[in-house]
Amino acid sequence: MRRVQGRGDAGEQLLADARELERAGAFAVVLESVPAELGSRVSAALRIPTVGIGAGPGCDAQILVWQDMAGLTTGHLPRFVKQYGNMRGCLLTAARQYVSEVAAGSYPDQAHSYA
Repeated sequence: MRRVQGRGDAGEQLLADARELERAGAFAVVLESVPAELGSRVSAALRIPTVGIGAGPGCDAQILVWQDMAGLTTGHLPRFVKQYGNMRGCLLTAARQYVSEVAAGSYPDQAHSYA
């Protein structure tokens, strides 16, 4: 699990580091697991885009791992993950039905076989 970065004085250092990256020629900065207020501050201070993954709505773009978004990931999820679906449940149901039909001999049937 990734810990929140940039709390307290570390936020000022993160902002300084982001400015230095911009001066060095970076085309964008990814902010991961930082307080939303800091994400907004960094975004406002830079001319290049900020991409947030757990950095609040003030970033110029957002990242969300598709497996997390689709509900495939199990176990503890970071606070910023929002699951938009339950593909894990759908896939488990489909796999169980497939195994059951193969075991029962009902799949493949005539409709799913070549003549």
